[in-house]
Amino acid sequence: MGIISVLIIFVCICVDNMVSANMSSMKMESENRSVFSIKMALFFAGFNGLFFGLGYLISILFFRDWVYLAHNWVAFAFLLLLGIKFMLESIEKSPSFSNVDAKDTGKLVKVSALIGLNSFLVGYAVETMDTSCLPQLVFLLLITFGMTLFGFHLGSPTSKTIASKKVEMLAGLILIVMAIRLILV
Repeated sequence: MGIISVLIIFVCICVDNMVSANMSSMKMESENRSVFSIKMALFFAGFNGLFFGLGYLISILFFRDWVYLAHNWVAFAFLLLLGIKFMLESIEKSPSFSNVDAKDTGKLVKVSALIGLNSFLVGYAVETMDTSCLPQLVFLLLITFGMTLFGFHLGSPTSKTIASKKVEMLAGLILIVMAIRLILV
């Protein structure tokens, strides 16, 4: 898996962060928005990086010898599952925060961990493809931070539609195409 493929996958999994941030910004008043957007981006990036590294490490420690011959199939399964999950999430409600939740760090940790689990699967899949961890981790942190801020600033309390839900459907389709590409190439 080349660096371009990994970056595309990272952008796709960070769409989940963007949707949550977009929906949260629709519920927030202007005095809480700027500080909470940075806090949310830092939490999302931190948990994505943590779970990516954990998935990568678990793959190295426990499954490297077992999955060596089927690494394309493992990566295929994980990306396919993530793609299907994103497509299903595009039609249901995503976790979001309101003004009341702006001070609730516990909820922010829970949502960040839940969304970060996507990165766990990707970390595992990236390791099975024998690519290095550090550059990918830095890219994931930057992409997560940027897309969370972008999603947060896309929404406003006057918005009637959630445009990022369409992007989430597209991200799911792209992940499915990337998964199929892994077993065909």
